[in-house]
Amino acid sequence: MPGFKLSEVVVAEVLAEVEARRASLREVMERYFKRFRELEVIKGLVRAYSLAVLRNFKLLDFIASRELGIRVEELDFFKRNLLRAVVYEAVFRDVSRERLEKASKPLKVAARDLVKLRDLSIDRLLKPLPVLERLSMRYSQPKWVVEYLVKLLGLKEAMELLRSFNRPATVWIRVNTLKITRRELARSLRRRGLLVVEDEDLPDVLKVLKLKSSLSRLPEHEKGFFYIQDKASALVAHVLSPQENADLVDLCAAPGGKATHAAQLTKCKVRILDLDLSARRMAVLKKLTSKLGVHCIDAVVADSRTPPLRGKFDYVVIDQDCSSLGKLGHSPEIRLWTSPRYVEEYAALQRELLKKGLKLLKPGGKLIYSTCTFTLEENEQLVKEVCHEVGEVEPAEQTPFIGDPGFEDLVEAQRLFPHRHSTQGFFVAKLLKEKRR
Repeated sequence: MPGFKLSEVVVAEVLAEVEARRASLREVMERYFKRFRELEVIKGLVRAYSLAVLRNFKLLDFIASRELGIRVEELDFFKRNLLRAVVYEAVFRDVSRERLEKASKPLKVAARDLVKLRDLSIDRLLKPLPVLERLSMRYSQPKWVVEYLVKLLGLKEAMELLRSFNRPATVWIRVNTLKITRRELARSLRRRGLLVVEDEDLPDVLKVLKLKSSLSRLPEHEKGFFYIQDKASALVAHVLSPQENADLVDLCAAPGGKATHAAQLTKCKVRILDLDLSARRMAVLKKLTSKLGVHCIDAVVADSRTPPLRGKFDYVVIDQDCSSLGKLGHSPEIRLWTSPRYVEEYAALQRELLKKGLKLLKPGGKLIYSTCTFTLEENEQLVKEVCHEVGEVEPAEQTPFIGDPGFEDLVEAQRLFPHRHSTQGFFVAKLLKEKRR
């Protein structure tokens, strides 16, 4: 039985590793529960509990400081996350005094002080703070992110976006039409008790409204009938709309969602070269291509800034690492470490890759540049500056266009937002290289 370890302790151990290593919650949990298989029965509870703590961590730290007199930043990673877990329970869950006392024992916090938090008014606690700091605490987002979003969208809509980050993210899956039709997969999943609906915009995407177990454990997933992919990400291959017998290079390919989708749309009648710097991620990509039945992709571990390539390509896809602010709801752990420095560093890398991608493009070729972030520095500003610098390339209209026009007069690009489109935050630009006369 898993009762020998409190769920609060498990959550603290998982989040301590997430925060210390700046790793994804999903990856850390997979490793953790492989080590402690006897705890598998509480895996779902731990995930939900961990997400709740992450979506409230700044507020929880603020409460611990103001009401308990504890400087959270002075604690080690385990103790600070255990403190967050027990404060969350005291404020938001009706747990017994005995439970709080047992869970908080390593912290040397009096149970009576935790019990008092049950009567705490969050509104009254935050009211004296300036508005942006109050929003930062209320929605547990870095203050610089709040300031950026307010400047970008205005106060009212920024608040809608911040609220959406603290709600469960919409789940989307891409149907692998190489193996099954969307209607057949929807019927099969419904028989298993899932509630899915066919998306109106993209013909191979399903929206999951209700599921009883992990999607990755379903037989349909094991057989390669679908790939778990956000609708915004699935949009990229449709905007690319590759033609048969063409040459395509994906410069930041792993784990392979966009390249395998492009192959799917052409029924594998396209030549695809995938590059990625990470050997580990490329191993994942190779397993994915095998599972999905995609055999037109060659995977090469290489630095895309200096790719070992000759010749030009009809299509180039660039979906490189970014500041990931569009995933602040889907992956709330990002809030623990994101900073403006990431925007600057990623923008510099993205500029290099975009310029390299345009050099690899044939005259008349098409390049898709996408990110999962909101910043102008990584999106519109960068695209416009590179197009001006390189020349002979221009933004083009997109089909399908299911988002909102880009900012800074780059109306050909499209943006998607969680609160408007039920997707992760996303940006897509399509660039065309002029044909030679």
